[in-house]
Amino acid sequence: MFDSLWELLVWLFSCYVVVRVGKCAIILIRGFIAHFLWPEHDLTPYLDKWTVVTGGTDGIGRCYIEELAAKRGVRKFYLLGRNPTKLDAVRKDLEEKYSCEVITKVFDFEKEDLEKLPEDLKTLDIGILINCAGMGPSQVADFSELPNNLPSTIYKVNLLSPTKMVELILPGMLERDCGIIVNFSSITGWRPLPYMSSYPSSKAALSFFTDTLAHEFHGKSKVKIQCLIPLLVATKIAHYDSDEANNIFVIDPQKYAAQAVHLIGIWSLATGCILHDVQVALGTLIGFPLFKAVFVPFVMLGIHKKRVAAYQAKKSE
Repeated sequence: MFDSLWELLVWLFSCYVVVRVGKCAIILIRGFIAHFLWPEHDLTPYLDKWTVVTGGTDGIGRCYIEELAAKRGVRKFYLLGRNPTKLDAVRKDLEEKYSCEVITKVFDFEKEDLEKLPEDLKTLDIGILINCAGMGPSQVADFSELPNNLPSTIYKVNLLSPTKMVELILPGMLERDCGIIVNFSSITGWRPLPYMSSYPSSKAALSFFTDTLAHEFHGKSKVKIQCLIPLLVATKIAHYDSDEANNIFVIDPQKYAAQAVHLIGIWSLATGCILHDVQVALGTLIGFPLFKAVFVPFVMLGIHKKRVAAYQAKKSE
């Protein structure tokens, strides 16, 4: 078939390029269909039910709530957060702008026992659950250099907390055969990244958990389960202020939420916005070993490490 080793190598390389380009094209086409051609899921059955949100006082979660109220007509919110002042501010904003009915409960997913989550979560008529609460690393370092208990705390907030929320709320949704669950993961969980071991791995586990749930109940229940996997968004957890969004590599959380809400209930796995689809598609053109060889020394241990340190210093001032 091949007259020389060189011809074989050329053929193998050509196959490799075709596969990479094919994956890139599939992601781009899927993103275009999702954002521009696919109709929105009708949220009418959920409007008289409660929408429970964790992490809804800042960043993506706050913007996501705003979009649900402004664009999708959601009017009943049950918000859990650790800061009573921020919770009250969001409640007043939703009440004044959209005449929403809002329940707020103070709960610190980092410090409190998850078994002490409000009992009414089991009995309320909940239509939508948004798990957006998250915790990122306070420094870029190897595991031995991290503050005591930080890795396990990141796992508690990013993985155990949304899992517990699903434990409490999913049975009621299945009984009513109606509900939507949205878990926010992160593209950092795509592959193992050194010097950020806990955060990416916690998000990877959440993605796996959510994807398995979506498959388990697909076809035998009307409950929709979705995992959103954003790339870089200008939020505190990413160590960016909202005014630093350039909407090329760092997207504004409001713009991200506007596109992500469009996908609620229709795609079980998505980045949430077309720009991130493009970035993922381009990323598939190179293999992970090459990406890692460039990203870790120059971005992770260079640009990002300095940014995290500067952001934490600014935060402590």
